[in-house]
Amino acid sequence: MRLFFRFARHGPLLALVFLLPLAFACAGEDTAPVVDSGKGVSSHGYALLHGILEQEKKVSQLLIIKQDREALGKVIDEIAETCRAASKRLEALAENSPILDLSDHGLPVIEVQTREAIAAMRREILLASSGRELELQLLLTQVEALTYASNLADMLSRSEPDPERLAFVRSLWNELRDRLSDVQLLLRSPIQANG
Repeated sequence: MRLFFRFARHGPLLALVFLLPLAFACAGEDTAPVVDSGKGVSSHGYALLHGILEQEKKVSQLLIIKQDREALGKVIDEIAETCRAASKRLEALAENSPILDLSDHGLPVIEVQTREAIAAMRREILLASSGRELELQLLLTQVEALTYASNLADMLSRSEPDPERLAFVRSLWNELRDRLSDVQLLLRSPIQANG
């Protein structure tokens, strides 16, 4: 500990360099499978997944009213199509499984209200943006959405006993990771000024 205080006196950057490895070492990754006790975890997880797929399948509609570069339009259309197909497939799986209630996400009211407020704020930002700013804001929302959805699919696959649903969430995880890679690649590429 004395060593830490010596570093801290010489500047916060040195203290950070010292503490960062400790933070990662203590964080540890727990990859144990999550056990679902009946309807709860998986059903709520599938309802959350369905909700985000429903939102993401509509993402390309924004570009109908906004000008965009071709590469952006292509990536956004692929995201929308991936989510449209996955949503339809998930609805078919739910029809065959009474345990899946896609309308019951299990979230507390305050969480639902917070998510709705965030969505409204993002919608306002996107509608007020154009050109480079629109593209940046749209891609950032896609990074968030695809990161969340792909990790949700991964977590569902860790506790899914049904082979058909397991194949679905594993396949979806791969597709969403591919779409996320597409978005990240686009974020790294130069953006042309449109407005």
